[in-house]
Amino acid sequence: MKFRLGTIEDLLGIAKVKVDTWRTTYQSIFPAEFLRNLSYKENEIKWRQRFEDPERSWFNYVAEDDSKKIIGFSTGNLEQWNFSLDVPGLKNYFSELMAVYVLKEHQRKHIGLELVKLIVENLLENDVKSMVVWVLKGNPNYKFYEILGGKYIGQKMLEIDSKNYIELAYGWTDITTILEL
Repeated sequence: MKFRLGTIEDLLGIAKVKVDTWRTTYQSIFPAEFLRNLSYKENEIKWRQRFEDPERSWFNYVAEDDSKKIIGFSTGNLEQWNFSLDVPGLKNYFSELMAVYVLKEHQRKHIGLELVKLIVENLLENDVKSMVVWVLKGNPNYKFYEILGGKYIGQKMLEIDSKNYIELAYGWTDITTILEL
């Protein structure tokens, strides 16, 4: 297992992990047709646009297996994506854990934890000490963030495919505690 900073050359691997993980994780949340219609190519295009943005404040790490296949990734941002939301206390959290995805067959092996720790280390190097993450309500892996010490902050509505879903916010005022796990 190897962990490293993600690069533009990793786009297809990142896109595959995201699509495959959505299909396995969100079966009870999204309609089957919506999940079937998720596209590697469309995700790859979105990731390319993100990687090519010269003003980006986010960063990405990947986990590779021994054959150099990407089996997971995490994305962090030095600032919150939507700092203006009207969620009490949200402004106390300055950065964001934007994504942690690990293929189902590789979950429960501490890969997600290591990917989050890389995000935390990067944030700390940039003198950022607090973080928020948004998790879809119904995500069977939400306890992962509680195990990492995240505290429930609040929720917001998220529209996907013309339907409303609830996202729950978990936050850390001191992300150094994650490194102790």
